[in-house]
Amino acid sequence: MHIRFEDDALEDLRGIKTYLEPKNPAACERVLSNIFTTIDQLERFPFLGHPGEVDGTRELSVVRYDYVIVYSIPDDFHVDIERVLHTSMEYPPEN
Repeated sequence: MHIRFEDDALEDLRGIKTYLEPKNPAACERVLSNIFTTIDQLERFPFLGHPGEVDGTRELSVVRYDYVIVYSIPDDFHVDIERVLHTSMEYPPEN
């Protein structure tokens, strides 16, 4: 499986870095490293997470940190990372 990042997920990762880095650069590095380690696991184990709140998605919690990775599996070859969200965020957003 190949990992692909949707634009929203990339923006989420930028937001996490923008928020955490000025407060504690070392913590920022740990959090992002843990997020990417979790995402890397999906290459070998794409069904590791559980069915998501949005139809067609799955969700995987990041160990030790309050983040969840929202992803989809559109075909036999790809895992699409849709969002990387802090658990305090409302998801899915109300319309």
